[in-house]
Amino acid sequence: MISSTSFQLGGASYNSEDYERQFVPRVHQLIKLGYDRLNPRRYATAEETAITGDLVEAMDAVLDEPAERWMRYYSVHDDPPVNEPHRRGRQRRIGKARRRVDIRIDSARTSPRSRFRFECKRLGPGHGVSHYLGHDGLGCFLTCAYARDDERAGMLGYIQSEDEATWAFRIEQALLSAPADSAVRRESTWRLDPVIPALGHTYRSGHSRTTRRGPIEIYHTMLRFT
Repeated sequence: MISSTSFQLGGASYNSEDYERQFVPRVHQLIKLGYDRLNPRRYATAEETAITGDLVEAMDAVLDEPAERWMRYYSVHDDPPVNEPHRRGRQRRIGKARRRVDIRIDSARTSPRSRFRFECKRLGPGHGVSHYLGHDGLGCFLTCAYARDDERAGMLGYIQSEDEATWAFRIEQALLSAPADSAVRRESTWRLDPVIPALGHTYRSGHSRTTRRGPIEIYHTMLRFT
């Protein structure tokens, strides 16, 4: 449990590195708690937006009655817009034209607030690995369309056929066979990395980005909906 004096809202914390190490597991704990409130079989043929909307609603319900003290500082957002920076000679997307990341989880325990962004993709008939890794999937992070100021982000794979291990293996093979397509970093290739024990099918991969931003680490979590 984090001490109530460990972090001061509105100011930097002397142990912010410790907090950052706790932030990613807690984000994934919220994903699992929300998922546990759903009936996965009901979503076996559901669209990604329907699954994501109900998952976020379930996580929000978890935060309405926080079981642990740290949860009071967290909030979850469904389909929030992404504000683009001002760049000379480049038109910004504004208003309804802005891109929208699928899920964003915020923590107000530190200032500036910590944020974690997820892109969600179905994995099943008609929704294969190419969609998951493509321009509108993992590619959104590699082009800095999403999470341009972050060093980590997440992908949620909604499994609608077979099982988590099967789809994780297919993603791994796609990255191994064409690492340049997804700018996979040699020192951070695909590997199992369950950040919490309850999400045993969480993996991790590191990628370079197509802009001047530094590399990004992606956490891939497989959630079964069969």
